[in-house]
Amino acid sequence: MMNDDNAAVAALPPTPSLWKQLGLLCRYYWPRLGSQILWYSVSSLLIAVLMILTSHYNLKLLYGLLTTILGGMMIFAPLVFARYNSRAVDISLPASWQAQSIFMIGYTVIVMPFMTLFLPSLGTILFPGEVNLRVMMLSMNLFDSGGIPPTIDMLLSTRLNMYMNGTVPALFTLFFVVLFKHSVVFKTLVWDIVIGAVVYLSIMIYSIVVMVGAMSEHFVNVEGEVPPEEIEAFSEDIVHQMMMPIITWSVIGYIVAAVVMIVLVTLKLKNRQI
Repeated sequence: MMNDDNAAVAALPPTPSLWKQLGLLCRYYWPRLGSQILWYSVSSLLIAVLMILTSHYNLKLLYGLLTTILGGMMIFAPLVFARYNSRAVDISLPASWQAQSIFMIGYTVIVMPFMTLFLPSLGTILFPGEVNLRVMMLSMNLFDSGGIPPTIDMLLSTRLNMYMNGTVPALFTLFFVVLFKHSVVFKTLVWDIVIGAVVYLSIMIYSIVVMVGAMSEHFVNVEGEVPPEEIEAFSEDIVHQMMMPIITWSVIGYIVAAVVMIVLVTLKLKNRQI
């Protein structure tokens, strides 16, 4: 009996190396990935040109819209892994869950952000204009130009913000893609919208509560014209009580969410092969 088992094990084909498995996955998904990469390349080139123009002509609203579009491109990129009929072929691929995890997560957090942001980033570096996220923050009088803390100044980088705001939600999209078995695209879009709405509403409610509290503290006993020093004190309170916590906890939340979603995606891919 032992000899039969040893013979059966010996008859099994050798397990392909991790690199060969990644190559197999690339060939399998390439019809879908190739089309997406092509469209993203064309779209990012067009957006790069528009960002240069809107920045040059100081069109803040359009510039902000373009950065939102870039974020959306990254967020929904993992939908390319969604099958429209059955996942039986995906599950039966001769590739380990480790290889699938590396391939899907790497595509989501490295390949697609690069394809999406490289040309717009290069355009804003070569042709800097009047508009970027830092300038937009300063124009809202949230910080004075000489008093921005170094950590906040770094986080006001347009490219860093676009990467964070696109990649972390994209990991949620990837998790839903590997989680759902039927109507994958529809369910993923619904849950992406629900989570986005919850996060947005939470930030808005927190901002309103802080704003109302600061206004009641500074303006409740003020009659007539508000003194400039009171307005300045109010602005400083808004920065320290609202903006600083939002930025700090957003960064912490991004890091924690990214780690959690990477773990969940990996576990889901591992479990569905068992």
